Amino acid sequence: MKLTPETLARYTDILLSAAIRKCGGLQDAEDLVGDTLLAALNALARGEEVLDAEAWLFSVLRRRYNDRLRRKYRATLVSFDAGFDVADDTSVDDDLLAQETREEVRRQVAFLGEQYRTCVVRHYFRGERIADIAAALGIPEGTVKSRLNFGRKQMKKGIAEMQNFNELSHTPKYLHLCNSGSCGRNMEPMSLTGEDVLAQNLLITAYEKPLTPADIARAVGVPAAYVEPVITKLVREELMCESGDGRVYTDFIIYRSEDCAKYNPDKIAFCRDNQDAYLDEIRDVLRRLRETGFSSPRLERFILIDIAAAALWQAGEPHRKPQIFPDRPNGGRWIAFATVYNDRSMKTEIPAEKQAPRNWGMGGQRNTHIREYMGGQDLVMFNYDTALNPCGFGKLESLGCHTFMENEEAFLKLSYLIKKGIDPTTAGFPEKQLAGIPGLCEEGFLARREDGSLDVSVPILTHAESRQLFEDICRPAARRIAERLTGPLGEYLRTHRETIPAHLDSVPEQKLTMPHEPPVMEFVFRAIDAGLHPADIGPCPETLIVFD
Repeated sequence: MKLTPETLARYTDILLSAAIRKCGGLQDAEDLVGDTLLAALNALARGEEVLDAEAWLFSVLRRRYNDRLRRKYRATLVSFDAGFDVADDTSVDDDLLAQETREEVRRQVAFLGEQYRTCVVRHYFRGERIADIAAALGIPEGTVKSRLNFGRKQMKKGIAEMQNFNELSHTPKYLHLCNSGSCGRNMEPMSLTGEDVLAQNLLITAYEKPLTPADIARAVGVPAAYVEPVITKLVREELMCESGDGRVYTDFIIYRSEDCAKYNPDKIAFCRDNQDAYLDEIRDVLRRLRETGFSSPRLERFILIDIAAAALWQAGEPHRKPQIFPDRPNGGRWIAFATVYNDRSMKTEIPAEKQAPRNWGMGGQRNTHIREYMGGQDLVMFNYDTALNPCGFGKLESLGCHTFMENEEAFLKLSYLIKKGIDPTTAGFPEKQLAGIPGLCEEGFLARREDGSLDVSVPILTHAESRQLFEDICRPAARRIAERLTGPLGEYLRTHRETIPAHLDSVPEQKLTMPHEPPVMEFVFRAIDAGLHPADIGPCPETLIVFD
């Protein structure tokens, strides 16, 4: 409703009621309302146009009340009018409201963006002249005035609307970051968030839409001065992107922990309806593998997983554009994706009735390649992580290296030394890593012979055996499975995909369908159900090593 002399009469009683609650007495309340109405009449006399009379009148009432408090206790605080001046912290300590108002002003300054915050602090809190600020910052005086004006407006908006913090300020969420492709030298991008809850919540906050650093700071309840360096780092390391207008946004897809369960019945139905494409080939693969002379239950486990993963990937390729892994800082080539959780333990909060009937947990294949070591050429190790392994995820951590890549390289070297009969201590293998051998035995990577010497428990093939296994047996089988699955999978993927924010254009097609795709492990479980492979073969690292 527009402010007019006629509308003032309608709000007199409403304003008086609010003023009595503030003042605690009728006389002071009447004086406060009188001041408010006088301000309204003066505004009308000046020809000001007020479209929302109610909001304007209550704003004036609140300001006049705070002015009375400051006069009462001789405490001049920051004003948001044109006469905005330096705060005088001589307030009476036992007046709670005056104290809260003073602290709120400081809080709002803390959430301003750096360029505005700098001008406000230097002028209003340090008493520096506009000309001196302009000279120190190397900007025109008009720019300083503009920033002070904008800063006042932002602070006023923050207080008037009580826009202090959102839920993340008191109940942070947790982001589990992963990547496809190759990590950087310092394990980027995963190391960029790690245990850094602040960085995780900045990424979560800036996912749905681009925001200014000040907006992000306010959302997480952390002063902008502490948030800005983290945002700068995330932009530099390419987890965030600048939109060109002072705003930033998270530049990768974020799933919710419940997303993977959304289509669980559909996933099971797809695997059930198409299991014969997989089982028919696996029967033949296992028969041929057992005829080679280098078969073992652990190698069979690895092959079951590898063929299912390769077949599903190939079947989906015609229905999505290929992923392009850009060169990243620190030598990486990766595409990030993450899942957000409500709890630090990152446990799923999916209701029991919506959970999968069995654990489909699986990490994609990782490869470690050492071109030359102690006379050996082209040492290779392939790794999967799945829920079938009773020792769980987090392989080779007993070796105590800084990253999982270093752990895997150390184990590949140790395996080569053991199989070649070379004493690791004489080969310069670190003692700290040798101390992890008992843990490697418990996890099924190594075993003790009767004479106390070590043996490698994971399958080891020569390069010739590896070519026979993969080129002659496994890859042709995966292609034939993919040919049978391509059509059905295409129909499935068209209706099972993630929705992302409109501004996010860097997410490859594969990441839109990934949490909803039929699970590799459901096909593996169906091979076990059919009696083609035992479910329990003890600690099984699902690892394959190749060297001559």
